[in-house]
Amino acid sequence: MYMMEISVTFLLTGCLIQGVFCVSKINLPKRVEALEGSCVFIPCTFDIKQDFKNDLIDSAKRIWYKGKWNKDRTTEVFDSSRPDIGPLRGEIFGTPTEKNCTTRFNNVEQKDNGSYSFRIETNGKLKHSYPKTVEIVVIDSPPKPTVSLLKDQQEVKKVKEGSSVNLRCSTKIFCSSRPAVLTWSSSPEHLLKEIVTQHQRQSETELISDLIFTVTHRHHSATFTCTVTHQLQQNITKSRNESRTLRVQCKTDYFNQYCLII
Repeated sequence: MYMMEISVTFLLTGCLIQGVFCVSKINLPKRVEALEGSCVFIPCTFDIKQDFKNDLIDSAKRIWYKGKWNKDRTTEVFDSSRPDIGPLRGEIFGTPTEKNCTTRFNNVEQKDNGSYSFRIETNGKLKHSYPKTVEIVVIDSPPKPTVSLLKDQQEVKKVKEGSSVNLRCSTKIFCSSRPAVLTWSSSPEHLLKEIVTQHQRQSETELISDLIFTVTHRHHSATFTCTVTHQLQQNITKSRNESRTLRVQCKTDYFNQYCLII
């Protein structure tokens, strides 16, 4: 047993020193979330044993299965050689020789919830299934956006009258052929016309819209509502909103009156 442990250690160390992959590996997220009726994006790269390096060609099939691959029991859902046939339709980006398995599946439904595994196949010796899976979670409605009060890009609970602040609306980005849209409304309505700046931008994971304004006592009991609208397949839209009501408290000390927005 002791000699076997030494041999295994030597084998693994030798592989690392020579830069040779002793085992095939894949890089996948554990979980991706999709909005029903939209698409889902799975970032993915893979590697293969050095023994099969010459077998990896651009005509290799990149295949997705529901569940871990099993010759007799696993359901094939996507084959890069025939992307328009199968339970899931979409696209695998890049080429096999780039070791790219990044995939987009279109128009996902609740029945597509589950774990998925990847397999690479050639006409030669290379036929390998990766045990690691990615969980696709399909939700039927988008989450509510988040509305926060910010000053100098930091979330705050109180600011003085006369201060410049942001009301920031943020929402998670889902895969879609058309990006989500954030819109603002207010009660009273005229307050939006007094906003100094409206700015919308997108990060890697979020869509963000800022309302930048100067606090006055007129903002007491004002309600700002942010609505996110997701454009899905077949001209279907899904929307959610979140509101923030501002309270302005004014106090008088010995010298002057000051107001806080809360």
